[in-house]
Amino acid sequence: MDVSVINPFLSACEEAFVTMFNIVPQHKEPYLLNPTATHMWEISGLVAVSGDELGIVVFRLHRRLASKMLELSEIPVESPEEMEEMEKGLVSEFTNIITGNAVSAIKSKNISVSAPDVRAGENHVIPWPKSTRIIAVPFYTKEGIFEVDICFKGM
Repeated sequence: MDVSVINPFLSACEEAFVTMFNIVPQHKEPYLLNPTATHMWEISGLVAVSGDELGIVVFRLHRRLASKMLELSEIPVESPEEMEEMEKGLVSEFTNIITGNAVSAIKSKNISVSAPDVRAGENHVIPWPKSTRIIAVPFYTKEGIFEVDICFKGM
């Protein structure tokens, strides 16, 4: 596991939460994620990583936290349907900010990321690469929990 590539994604996530929402996340012990296990996450933003590293980075959370992030953004929402779409848009943009900041911080490698894709719903599927370990880093905040999952070829 190359922490010089993983840590910028985690740091960018922590910094974005503080800067954008005044929410201070605390990470817990990383663990190996089972890609076929069911999960509790309701919404995920994911990006494909290419260049010197190949893989996927996923930002996963519950709708409760996504709703709080939207509320703190002071974006008016008029209906439950609009709320759901705005939460997805916010998760997409937040994922884009995190990955953009992380890639900018990784000076030693040539890395590109795709536009974010958002998956939502109970036990939604993430297209994890085959035969590659997935490092999951859980975070806790006063507003809810989230997780950053990182999967690079050769990990």
